[in-house]
Amino acid sequence: MKLKKFISKSDLLIENTLEMYIFFDNTGRIIECNIKALNELGYGEDIYHVTVDQIFKEIFDFNQDEMLINTKSLDKTCETVAYRKNQTCFPVILRVAIKRDKKSFLGLCTAMNIQEKKETLRELGHAQQELKAFQQNRNDMVANITHELRTPVNGIMGLSNSLLEMDSKEKQKETVNLIRDCCKNLNRIINDLLDYSQIINNKLRIRKKEFEFRKFIHDVIAVNQCKIDEKGLKLLVSVSSDIPDRLVGDELRLAQVLNNLFSNAIKFTSEGQIALEVVKLAQSEHDVELFFMVIDTGIGISAEDKDRMFQSFIQGDGSISRKFGGTGLGLSLCKSLVEAMHGTMSVDSEKNKGSTFSFSVHLELPIHSRNIIMRGKPIPIQNKTDDQMDMKDISTSKIVTEKEPSQYIDNRAIESTEEYVKNLDDTMDKISICLELGSWDKAEKLAYFIKGQIPTEMEVLKKSVFRLLLAIRKESYAEVKMILTDIKAAMNGVMK
Repeated sequence: MKLKKFISKSDLLIENTLEMYIFFDNTGRIIECNIKALNELGYGEDIYHVTVDQIFKEIFDFNQDEMLINTKSLDKTCETVAYRKNQTCFPVILRVAIKRDKKSFLGLCTAMNIQEKKETLRELGHAQQELKAFQQNRNDMVANITHELRTPVNGIMGLSNSLLEMDSKEKQKETVNLIRDCCKNLNRIINDLLDYSQIINNKLRIRKKEFEFRKFIHDVIAVNQCKIDEKGLKLLVSVSSDIPDRLVGDELRLAQVLNNLFSNAIKFTSEGQIALEVVKLAQSEHDVELFFMVIDTGIGISAEDKDRMFQSFIQGDGSISRKFGGTGLGLSLCKSLVEAMHGTMSVDSEKNKGSTFSFSVHLELPIHSRNIIMRGKPIPIQNKTDDQMDMKDISTSKIVTEKEPSQYIDNRAIESTEEYVKNLDDTMDKISICLELGSWDKAEKLAYFIKGQIPTEMEVLKKSVFRLLLAIRKESYAEVKMILTDIKAAMNGVMK
């Protein structure tokens, strides 16, 4: 009776607290509780048939019908778990108080659910770790940039002093050229920092204008050709012939991405080849989606470093930046620029087995070149073939081209999906036979046939076929077999 009177007077306080209030008798049976306890534990009126040891199993126990209480919770707070009716549990801060005399006994458990608090602390811990990693990356960046800036500055100072002491005009000209190269390096570092500043402040702008796409590719290759030749590397370039001649986009930003990828490929490749593949993924009345791949046979990237490659100031392990230089901003900037052009960027690489950096971008079609819709049928744009590209200046490059635009087969023209998949499966089996016989040229022709059969909308499958072509050109047996397996699995998915 006294208990009921007490609860009645304290109703406003107990029913509106954030804590669970649970009263129990000397047998441990719950005799009263507040609404918070009912809600947290999932009970109704049946809670009055429950004992406290069923809820706080680590605190209460019974030995020969005698209730035992863990002293760590008696008249002081402790952390434990509370069990719901469905036997799920959650962490709580618990305090147990007991009032007893010879004639009466009353126990009280006050408990607060701290699950959200623990999750918040866990998230805070992760945030602190990320902050610590960022601060470390920032410190590494400062050290790298300091080193990168010091090198050309010291070069300029030393060369300037030498220039003052020279008499020969030929030597002076050579020294001035070296000074100019140092200034270019300084300018590159400063531009990277300015671009990074624009990105983090959300001020990066894409400036669109019409440009000639094949001339653009020619210019990018020409810029990087000299360094490729200096290292004795082979260059392979493949530009799909169904890409329109003129497009609208930020030519300078697109060149910045490709030049950065080429620069990395050249820097980290000591022998072998570098390849550029450009294909059209899709085209609508107003725009076109292009897919670029820059492939090298360089040092590759380990699995643990691959996931971090597009973070700012990251450049694999520390030994790479010490050996090859660089601020670690390049790939992060590339990814941001590609995303600003409504595309995505990824890397496929293994340690000591080369790397493939790929990205897609959306470029608009010039208004005067867009498909004209007449009676519901589009009139396709007529494109130049790759044979018409002027690549005379790129004398040491092997230009790999498709002689005719790929003709995609409409699935509706095929009797059934099963027959369609079977035809492709047979072709892939023929490629496997070519591999065993070492007939790489025939394998490449068969791969081009497969490429022509993949509908434009099957973007993932098209990318796999592009990878297949490049693996065949590299004559990488293991990689070709792996990609063939992936394509077959994807085609089986089409069947289902």
